[in-house]
Amino acid sequence: MQSKYFKISEFIKFGGVGVIVTVASMLSSFIWLKIIGTPLFITYILNYVFFIFISYTLNRLITYKRKFNFISLILYFFVYISGMVLGIILLHIFKKLFILENWIYSFLVVPFTTANNYIWSTMVFKKRKEKL
Repeated sequence: MQSKYFKISEFIKFGGVGVIVTVASMLSSFIWLKIIGTPLFITYILNYVFFIFISYTLNRLITYKRKFNFISLILYFFVYISGMVLGIILLHIFKKLFILENWIYSFLVVPFTTANNYIWSTMVFKKRKEKL
């Protein structure tokens, strides 16, 4: 199944980058929240913003083979900010529904934010015509 916005090879690459970035982000969350004991929401936001830039760079180079473009970076940032807002909303909901350690809450939101980010980021890169 191929289309302008979905190619199997790109989806696999995006997934690979996503796994790397997600594992690194989850490890970072665990270290900051469980071992160091930083506050949940501040840690979640700072960690998320840092890994947006990592994800943008890896997906730009590996998945979509695009050169750096400031507009695509800004759009990508907004895509991931929408995922972060979704994650924050879900953190609030999960904290009301379950009694867990903080680092587990940050893991629970991953499937939801990943789906959001894939859909929107593919559209951002597909709008850009330039090649690396």
